[in-house]
Amino acid sequence: MSSFFSIVTGSVSEVILTIIQYWKIILVTTKVEFDKRYSGSVLGIFWVFLYPALLLSVYLFVYLVIFQIRFPGYSEFDYVLYVFCGLIPYIGFSEAISGGSLCIKQNIHLIKNVMLPIELVPIRAVMVSMVTQVVSLGILLVLTTFGGSLSWHLIWLPLVFLLQIIFLVGLVWILAAVAVPLPDVSYFVNLLLLLLMFLSPIGFKMDMVPNTLKFIVYINPLSYMLEMYRSSLLYGQFPEVSILIPYVVMCVTVFCLGATFFERFKNVLVDYE
Repeated sequence: MSSFFSIVTGSVSEVILTIIQYWKIILVTTKVEFDKRYSGSVLGIFWVFLYPALLLSVYLFVYLVIFQIRFPGYSEFDYVLYVFCGLIPYIGFSEAISGGSLCIKQNIHLIKNVMLPIELVPIRAVMVSMVTQVVSLGILLVLTTFGGSLSWHLIWLPLVFLLQIIFLVGLVWILAAVAVPLPDVSYFVNLLLLLLMFLSPIGFKMDMVPNTLKFIVYINPLSYMLEMYRSSLLYGQFPEVSILIPYVVMCVTVFCLGATFFERFKNVLVDYE
């Protein structure tokens, strides 16, 4: 057991030192990758604003018009804020996982020909996906200001965001490493992301789920992530302990396991064809 913890500690320390050493390169390559993502499209960078708006419209149509879901004490505007606050982290989560799962496979020749630490490639994929989320969070902040629900609990938002990045980096390290020899992983990932959009409490509350199905909510990492964001942005309260502790433990654990797994196999990935 002690040897396992020493391996984990060593791997985590190594990747953290690499991130600190190459943080400028991470920022530069993130900007390059972000510009490249929209360079061939007609609308270009406007997709950063358009995609969340379209997804929100579809989601609201399904839940407000078709299912006619209403929360007691919530106006339609309050419900829009509730859904938007749930969709934003989901969008960042979805883009990071779907784009990051194949980031090593798609950039293997770049990694071989450029002196770029391989562990930075998944980090770059996560950072690029966060751009849309940051823009959407800015829009949500404006809307919540008009709605009068902002409070000093907004100070928790940077911590919640940082923990999300930590979780995503750890998870993408694992998925990207596995996808090099098994690229079919990306198909399962995309299917799982689609399921999570409907199984996560984006348009409904956790207490609305029947008791027989609540285990699905409790094992879903997005459930805790969304509630952490809502506590800071909408509820105006400190996150509940039953949400905070599992979320922090989950994020740190996944990061440590991802770092250990990736450090263990990164040399094999570079030589893989």
